[in-house]
Amino acid sequence: MSLIINTHKMRKFLTLFAVAVLFSAVACGDAKKETSDVEEEGQEMMDEMNSTMEEVTEATEEAAEDGAETMEEVADSVKSAATEAGEAMEEAAGDAADKMEEAADKVEESVN
Repeated sequence: MSLIINTHKMRKFLTLFAVAVLFSAVACGDAKKETSDVEEEGQEMMDEMNSTMEEVTEATEEAAEDGAETMEEVADSVKSAATEAGEAMEEAAGDAADKMEEAADKVEESVN
């Protein structure tokens, strides 16, 4: 009889354990789905951030290229302005030298 009582208790225990396992499986199944949804949303956010970073990088590269072109244009402009200024200074120096020679000639004539 004690064997029957122990078997009966084991059946109750196994039945309750099986029911508990089923409840756990159902409850964890929903949690797993929610985790999956959260992971999906996280991945979407990461993809969006990556695409935004790519756009920012492209814009920065374009701005750098435009800046380099502008710097080259400015350098060319400064170079041509410096060349023109140098030529003007040479011309002015030549004119000044000519005038000084004329003045020296006049002084020499007046002394003689």
